[in-house]
Amino acid sequence: MPWGLAVQTEQHRRIMRGFVGVLADSSALTDTRGRHQWRRELTRLLGGRGQVLAEFPTAQQEFVEAVRVCEELPDGLTVLMDATCLVAPALEHRLRPLVEEFNALQFYEGRDWTALREALDVNLPEVHATVARIMGGRVRLPVHCTTAWDAFLHLSGLAATPDTVLPPGMVLLEHLALHTDLASHVGELHGWNDHFAELWKLTDGEDGLAALRASLLDGPPSSVERAVAEPEAPAVVPDDPPAVPERPVIRLYIKLVPDLTPLPSTGRRQARRGRRYWVSARVKYAESPQLHHAKEGEAQQPVSRAQVPATVARLLSRMASLWHTRAQEVVLEFFLPTELLNEPVEWWDRDPSLGYPNPLFSRYPEIVLHSLERLHRRDAHQVWRLRWARWKDAPENEETVHWCEPTGHPVKEYLGRLDTAIGAKKDVVAMVLSEPPTAGRAVGLGEVRVAIDLGIPVFIHHREATSEQFHGMVRDGLAEGGLAGLPFHARQWKSDSATRTDGRTQASAQHLCVVWDDPEQLLDGGAGAPAAFIGGIE
Repeated sequence: MPWGLAVQTEQHRRIMRGFVGVLADSSALTDTRGRHQWRRELTRLLGGRGQVLAEFPTAQQEFVEAVRVCEELPDGLTVLMDATCLVAPALEHRLRPLVEEFNALQFYEGRDWTALREALDVNLPEVHATVARIMGGRVRLPVHCTTAWDAFLHLSGLAATPDTVLPPGMVLLEHLALHTDLASHVGELHGWNDHFAELWKLTDGEDGLAALRASLLDGPPSSVERAVAEPEAPAVVPDDPPAVPERPVIRLYIKLVPDLTPLPSTGRRQARRGRRYWVSARVKYAESPQLHHAKEGEAQQPVSRAQVPATVARLLSRMASLWHTRAQEVVLEFFLPTELLNEPVEWWDRDPSLGYPNPLFSRYPEIVLHSLERLHRRDAHQVWRLRWARWKDAPENEETVHWCEPTGHPVKEYLGRLDTAIGAKKDVVAMVLSEPPTAGRAVGLGEVRVAIDLGIPVFIHHREATSEQFHGMVRDGLAEGGLAGLPFHARQWKSDSATRTDGRTQASAQHLCVVWDDPEQLLDGGAGAPAAFIGGIE
């Protein structure tokens, strides 16, 4: 066997051992019931492509067999990862790099990449911008790509950009060969590209490797460079939902957690006080896979509920001072305990001392509310992910929204009926609550509990009292842009309501609350995921 193939065979075995090891490390999969559900999901996703997965005496044997079956199928390991993440979502940040390495190993068949890996196993902050430039802004590195090697593997699984014959991974190597930190490895990078360009007949021509290398050194831009520097403008979709903005955003995650520290007792009677909250925050920058601790703006002591808006305002003011050199939109994402889900967060003043209304949304148009309890309820993550995955597979399904109607039943009887109804409707991903979830509203609070327990990712409510006017407004938004477009419509309505004189329309828009919990955005990404800060992942 040629040396390169022998080394690749060993690298292939290492990846397979890594895959089995990740599966075996998960308590969710080594549990008999969890493994049964995992096997069922994997069988369903494989469809008729794979053989029936047999049960084995031990979990280790079953994992080995599943990896063996899947690695022989096209995209089989990707299917295995997807099925695994439905049952054990915390494993995705460990499985995805293995899938990308396996795909790259198959793509660059027959050549030992040990030396190339050693050369690229460095953290280069510029690699994110380089990848965005190479891919014409269409692709950004996921959070697990922390080194140049990770970026190379990720791009190796992508198709070439329009009007470009060179694979993106090879284009990246040519750019990296100009980096001063890799100056001693230029021969290795160029040698790798020369080998595959000759093998695949990509050396010559205006889109070939030679033209790209010359253009990067000192010549005018080749058609390859023009393709990546001047990508064809995407088609403009009129009205809503809007196209994803080209500029990267800063995401500020703000967490409000009840302070559970008991007060010292006074004699036989314990001192009493109102509920207090810790306010903390993390920042996610587009160019960094990590969450950054916003120490500068955090409160050092828990604050009362009445002090929360002013505390958040001080946090935002201090953070804004740190961003004075950035030209990026800021998205605010609040993680609220259930008793605060009815708070009009977007209407809190940016500076309470001004004496006139200056709501947060005037400066921060995109404000997203999340359920803190849902993130902490790991036992409900699987069904939450499953409902979201079903919706993404069929976003046009008209049965995705459930309208809550107590219809005069006693609270416990109604909530029992609701639990049964939602449990039977596997496609439901949103609930319109019958009343706000606030103190003294047992029905609204109960509906939220049902929504979290049964994995409903979105709930919608009026912060004061539900009305036909409110229902009509929500139905209009759903009819215009579907559930996916509702957050955009809600932002527009709130902005418009600030200047309207129609009192009823203004109230319906002002008091509309949408809690939007996307499990992929909140849970995925390992240490860079919001859940790593909020809690709720391994």
